[in-house]
Amino acid sequence: MSQRFDFSRMGLINKSGAWGGAPKALMAPADCTHMRKPGETLEDLRIEIDQIDDALHDLLIERTQLSRAIAKVKQVRDGGSDGLAPSFRPAREAAIVRRLLSRHSGDMPRRVLARIWREIIAASLQGQTRFQLHVYAAENQPQLIDVAHAHFGSFTPVRLHTRPSLVVHACAEEPDSVGVVPLPVIEEGGAAWWAQLAPAGEKGARVVAKLPFVSMEGDVAAYAIAAIEQEPSGDDTTLLLLEIAPSVSRQKLRALLKRAGLDARLVAAGRLLDKNVPDELLLEVRDFIAPTDPRLVNLAEAAGDIIGRVTPIGGYANPVILPDPA
Repeated sequence: MSQRFDFSRMGLINKSGAWGGAPKALMAPADCTHMRKPGETLEDLRIEIDQIDDALHDLLIERTQLSRAIAKVKQVRDGGSDGLAPSFRPAREAAIVRRLLSRHSGDMPRRVLARIWREIIAASLQGQTRFQLHVYAAENQPQLIDVAHAHFGSFTPVRLHTRPSLVVHACAEEPDSVGVVPLPVIEEGGAAWWAQLAPAGEKGARVVAKLPFVSMEGDVAAYAIAAIEQEPSGDDTTLLLLEIAPSVSRQKLRALLKRAGLDARLVAAGRLLDKNVPDELLLEVRDFIAPTDPRLVNLAEAAGDIIGRVTPIGGYANPVILPDPA
């Protein structure tokens, strides 16, 4: 029988053998400095490492079993719904990683910790539902493949597409699909791929995450899209699609947004070069904006005929930006 690491020495199990104890003890990182004993040999330390590895492995097995139990409860609760919902919960995943980063200490880099948990979360999702991963990868531009694998699992197979719009269409046709697409460019001629995303509450794919979730300045960024609804994580950004008259200046639009109480940033503009067709604008709003949010009503009322449509097309939990180690 293999030895199990004594979690009571780390303050994770109380003397009665129960997990946890006071909630405060679970929120703070364990202080392991008292574990060292004088005269320890290299072999003693290696034995202790083996015990820790066994304990971590046991907990991963238990976590996997618990994840499958959760999946069964969700299926019963939601009537055996198809597709990614309710298994894929980007807001819940973000909350898990944020909580772990907030309690982290020691020499392990936070990016490494986040990558470990992204693999665990991805494996858990694969255990709950089988999904297809579609990724935009133009010729000689494979960066998003690495971004996709870092978030959705190193061994998750991907299907590559040469245009972002093809990823959007694939995710719209397959409710159990996730897509990874590049961030939009500021000006796009013709029909913009992001304008083909589904409004909240309608069938189709919309933005559900911004990748990587834990990043540093200069990292390649992307959107993840899927046919699920955005949920609040406590620190979010919502994407709004606006159809606006071509003659409206950016300054007037900013004033209308400010009056409506929307802290918005212009991300991209799709222009069809037709004076009779409204411009399509993509905005990021630093907040969770539901379709029924009164601020959207205020914007529409203040704009009158200037704005033909304003609708959320998804959003994401705001990523954690780490400082440059240099």
